[in-house]
Amino acid sequence: MKTTELKRGEFKPYYAISDLKPAKVNRDLLAKHAENFKAKLKENEWLMPVVISSNGDVIEGHHRIESAKLLKQTTVPVYIVDWVDTNNQKEHLNCIIGLNNGNKAWTRLDYLKAFARKNEDYKKVYDVYLKNQNNISVGNIVNCYFGYRIRQSYHFKKGLATIIDENFAKYLVNKFSNLNKDFGKNKIAAYCVRELIYISYVKAKMDVKSMDYLFKKYEQMAKADHPSITSINKFRPIMELYLNEYNLLTNKNK
Repeated sequence: MKTTELKRGEFKPYYAISDLKPAKVNRDLLAKHAENFKAKLKENEWLMPVVISSNGDVIEGHHRIESAKLLKQTTVPVYIVDWVDTNNQKEHLNCIIGLNNGNKAWTRLDYLKAFARKNEDYKKVYDVYLKNQNNISVGNIVNCYFGYRIRQSYHFKKGLATIIDENFAKYLVNKFSNLNKDFGKNKIAAYCVRELIYISYVKAKMDVKSMDYLFKKYEQMAKADHPSITSINKFRPIMELYLNEYNLLTNKNK
């Protein structure tokens, strides 16, 4: 069987760090990660090169470069590819994300922030996160806007997710943020918030009146220290019972 020849780059063991250009579209660099890589470099030496384009733009290995600087290195080993146009920010970002999709290096916040530079929906959600980050997790803000557990997770990581209903998402974020301000994260647990977002989209079908009823019940549970309020197994079933209760009441009054 004939095999397809894949493009191959050029390896250079000593490439000046001063000639490298970090990617503007990459996620934020974390000092903790750089320190971790520093320890690994000291223990294992250079097992993997940094991937760069032919003009010195870094594609993969930003934290390793920072680690090398911490070790007072002036050069790093690189693998140079000439088929990625890093002058095209979208192509550069897609390549970076493609290399990271196979591991857990990028968080939802990393994807959200990276695509916010070019995608208006991602920018709106990122701005909401900046305003509410103390009261609701980035994952749940993303869920509020793009759908429960990001129904299109693949699309989200490709920068293709779209806001389902901006007004409804704002409503959810405000409700959860206010609950958190009033009762704190110990009672308004992120995993329970996630479950209620699921109910809001899948069970309540984004009906605000239904959700008003559920949020009222949620507040009552928080005030009474209800035993199910932080139970990952019991919270969703009891909220679904409240939703059924609301549906019975409304149908009865029709």
